[in-house]
Amino acid sequence: MTPRLNHTKSRKGCQRCKARRVKCDEKHPDCSNCTKHGVPCEYSHYAPLQSESTQPPSESNSSLSSAIPSLGLTSPYSDPGQTTNIFELDERRELELRLLHHFITIVTYTFPACNEPRYRDLWTIDAVLSGFKHPYLLNAILAISALHMLSDSKATTCFYARDENQEAVERVTKSLSLTDIDNGTGTDLAGAHRSYLNTAIRQQREAISNLCPSNADAVFMTSLLLSYQSLRLIPDQSTVSSYTPPIQWLKMSKAVATIIEATMPMVPNDSVIAQFLAYTTEPDVKDEMAMFNPLYREPFEALLDWTKYPEPYLDLETRNVYERTLAYVGGVYHALLNKEAPRVMIRRIVCLGVLAPARYIELLEQRRPRALVIFAHHLAFSKAIEEHWWFHGVADRVVNGIQSILPAEWQWAMEWPLSMIRMATPQS
Repeated sequence: MTPRLNHTKSRKGCQRCKARRVKCDEKHPDCSNCTKHGVPCEYSHYAPLQSESTQPPSESNSSLSSAIPSLGLTSPYSDPGQTTNIFELDERRELELRLLHHFITIVTYTFPACNEPRYRDLWTIDAVLSGFKHPYLLNAILAISALHMLSDSKATTCFYARDENQEAVERVTKSLSLTDIDNGTGTDLAGAHRSYLNTAIRQQREAISNLCPSNADAVFMTSLLLSYQSLRLIPDQSTVSSYTPPIQWLKMSKAVATIIEATMPMVPNDSVIAQFLAYTTEPDVKDEMAMFNPLYREPFEALLDWTKYPEPYLDLETRNVYERTLAYVGGVYHALLNKEAPRVMIRRIVCLGVLAPARYIELLEQRRPRALVIFAHHLAFSKAIEEHWWFHGVADRVVNGIQSILPAEWQWAMEWPLSMIRMATPQS
């Protein structure tokens, strides 16, 4: 009789191995079983990623990690449950293959610099391969893919890969025609999106506390994907009694900028981060005059009439914040009048949270009328690129929502953004 091999039973295996009742070798960040099957590996407890850093978090990284919640890197969903509890193993495997394929063949064409082949390679090759090593990146990829499937994406193929890249447009149109976005199987894509997004944010926070050269690129790409989704998650609050401005989107964008600043010193010149930044040169956000030219404020100068429209606690710093933010918003209007390429307009609109003073976000949170009106003007411009799935309905929701909470003495200031969205809305 063959002797039975004794082994010590472990209770620290990953969740997937526990569910399958198989032995887990407990390797981090991914055990051998999960690596073999190419599926995300999740542990109920946290252990440092051995491939990244086995050292305790540095003081600077701990400070960065603790600062992230206030910057917006928090989930918009509460307790959606783990994906392993929503789907059976076989169903989840098929879903994740579909989501990954959808991300590679379609979603990446919707990113601002998708007209550059190497930029797309950074997402379809570099990001995907890095995602197999860093679960938070893979979960962010799956989350944005599920969110895109939930959007009305088939109606907007003409917007994808614009700017003289007709071949790319045709390729995406073909991919969409072959993809069953509606699924037809009753898969809970909304539940999948919530679960993947929550997991990505939780894992990302853990990775930030161990930020190092080996995970800097993955942390950066995950942050970008999370910020892209935070814009699309601006809620439809038509059934809510009081409108709440989408502060989380601005905070998430500010968090991305903070993470970029922290990771740049860690990576070489040929890193993924450096390559991403090389393909996002339009507009040049480092050009102070191009971004914040005081002349751009002129069409909206009435918003800064301190005498006619006074504001409590309006000190010199607050005035400067309003002037700087309005100059940036005026620059977006100037670019729109000059018929700037859609991919560049997208960057201008989404970069408000990155470039606007942090104090401006505080003023929005306080619901200062002047801050709200400036924000309404900014997102009214997104009506011009509403074909892009990130901006579906955003201009209407924000402009109408802000109008609903403004005091009577500031209603005049909404005439321009309201006319902007009415002119761009097709008449029935």
